[in-house]
Amino acid sequence: QAISAQHLAQSGLLEGACWWARAVPTGLRRLARPTPASRRQSSAAEMAFRGDIQGGQASWGASGSGGGGGMAGMGLVGGQAASGIEKTMKWKFLFFGGAVITFATGLGCLFFWLSQFAWAPATLISNGFLLVFGSLMVILDFPIPHPHKSLVHVRDSIYKYLLFMTRFMGRGGWYLFLATMVFGSLWDTNINWFLGGVFTFYLVALGVAALVKGWMITSKLQSVREAIVNSGRGAEHYIARGQTGLSKEQFKAMVEQVTNQHELFSNDDLDYVINALSFTPYNDGQVSMEECEYWLRPGPPLMV
Repeated sequence: QAISAQHLAQSGLLEGACWWARAVPTGLRRLARPTPASRRQSSAAEMAFRGDIQGGQASWGASGSGGGGGMAGMGLVGGQAASGIEKTMKWKFLFFGGAVITFATGLGCLFFWLSQFAWAPATLISNGFLLVFGSLMVILDFPIPHPHKSLVHVRDSIYKYLLFMTRFMGRGGWYLFLATMVFGSLWDTNINWFLGGVFTFYLVALGVAALVKGWMITSKLQSVREAIVNSGRGAEHYIARGQTGLSKEQFKAMVEQVTNQHELFSNDDLDYVINALSFTPYNDGQVSMEECEYWLRPGPPLMV
């Protein structure tokens, strides 16, 4: 009987232990089950540590392997599919139209004078100028999503040696100059008055529109710069230690903080600004510490 009682007691202890083993994890799981409020807090915490929200990659090397070679094709904001300042289809086709006009004028006038066997060295040089720069503009503005590597190389060279062609202000002045060249090649020489008038009007209108667009963004960017300088703060106040620079979202937050204006720049305008602030064509959509410090130095406004 003593053995039976001991056996029953042990069985009861085992059953109690088994019940406890089942009940405790279930209770813990119920306690640990996330509530809607905890889910929101967790999501906010995860977003706070996301690289694309809080400054991108921790270091430059993390953004791509192989340095500049690994970043080929990413030089102009939006990649090579939207080169330079062409963020919307409207500007892309308008600029491409100006490039085609310049190239066609140079090529057509050059063939015309060569077929006449006329000695006109100044005219030939002028038409050759239109042909060469028209070709470069066609390469830069050609609306192709994934260009060939050689085309990417030419575009990056244009960014390096002809930087004004990737800015609204530079484009505006450039198209006004080309308008005078086209007018002289077609109208003054009596080759085709109609095309000379139409082409010149298009280039003048495009140049004025680009100048106005560039000046509007430049003025807004200058107001942000003046607000930061007047506050006595530097780039280190907005770029945390260990960050490579300001992401697009962070730059927008900085603009809203210093100007108290939430819609000062559109999303496309922010891309134009970041492209203008970049030292190299291999930017990754960020404004580095060095670029931000250079922008805040005393000097003329940064042309966009």
